[in-house]
Amino acid sequence: MRNSDIWKRAIVEHNAEEYLEAHELFEDLWLEIDNRDEKDIVQTLAQADALAVHIQTGNVKAAQRLMRQLPELFQTFPENYRNTNLKEMKIWIGQMISVIPPFGEFSLKTKEKPPKLIHS
Repeated sequence: MRNSDIWKRAIVEHNAEEYLEAHELFEDLWLEIDNRDEKDIVQTLAQADALAVHIQTGNVKAAQRLMRQLPELFQTFPENYRNTNLKEMKIWIGQMISVIPPFGEFSLKTKEKPPKLIHS
């Protein structure tokens, strides 16, 4: 399958709130990409969808593990990639970083879902 097809399928799954499937597709795409900057963008999306799964299931420890790497990837996350508007996703990730600490005891109080990814 071509990279553009994997990208499109990942977006469809994400927007259907099938975050686990979207995560897997973004990981597949990540393996196919050679450019480091693009890999970081796709990895951020894969981790954001994994985070959505952990939030839905209340898996606090897994959400915290993602917070050990996601904030670093987030630093260079763009507002647009492959003609897809990522601005709302960037806001959501930033909000999750602010409420989920990477270590320690805490109660996961949010059930907020990530925003849809819209073609721009």
